[in-house]
Amino acid sequence: MKYETLITDIKDDIAYITLNRPDRLNSFDMKLGKELYEVLHDISKKDEIRAVVLRGTGKGFCGGGDVKEMHIAQDKSKFLRDLTKAIHKCVIEMRTMEKPVIGAVNGHAFGAGLSLALACDIIIAVKEAKFGTAFIGIGLAPGCGTQLLTKLVGYQKACEYILTSKTFSPEKAFELGIINKVVESNELDSAVEEFTQKFRKLAPIAVGKAKMLINKSMENDMITHLDLESRTASFSAGTEDFNEGVAAFVEKRKPVFKGK
Repeated sequence: MKYETLITDIKDDIAYITLNRPDRLNSFDMKLGKELYEVLHDISKKDEIRAVVLRGTGKGFCGGGDVKEMHIAQDKSKFLRDLTKAIHKCVIEMRTMEKPVIGAVNGHAFGAGLSLALACDIIIAVKEAKFGTAFIGIGLAPGCGTQLLTKLVGYQKACEYILTSKTFSPEKAFELGIINKVVESNELDSAVEEFTQKFRKLAPIAVGKAKMLINKSMENDMITHLDLESRTASFSAGTEDFNEGVAAFVEKRKPVFKGK
């Protein structure tokens, strides 16, 4: 299926989603929000897909909400409410799908773009990229990203970057624990491929359940979470992949996981 704001491709068992509004720094508008959610939701239901890669075309990953559309909107309050809800749907889908999402940050990620990056499970950024919440700079209270960023960097650092609209480099993002790796622009694809190759070989059900547990750990109390871990491990022990994994371990060979 063709989209106006996205390029999608599935290679083997990896889904690639490319934000494709390069003339607007891949800024987030209602059309992009609708199409991105539809693609993410569709991918989440496909068992054969092992991982997702999200990236942008041109010089930017995502420059945030489309400010030009904000400017011409007749009812700005309604427009921002609808736009932030569209962003939220995408973030929720990325975090709740039981597949790893790799953010290939090929350029600047501001505002909603930062939120999309932070919603990824693995983030690799090129040295030329810049990060920032951006909202305060245009007189707007943040419509997304405050919870994700605060959980990653803590209260004081979140205040520093959100309240002052301060931008930060990939190196600083790595230092703060926000991203996994910083690479040269010509190394981005190979760095992403390192992770996709790992996910191609690992047991997808176990990986998906582990992602779910990591996300739930940030909201559950300890007793609730220990119980969830026990029930999830018990569930995965009933899969064919677990039988293959323990058999391969005993037989001293590499397992071949089928996602069953």
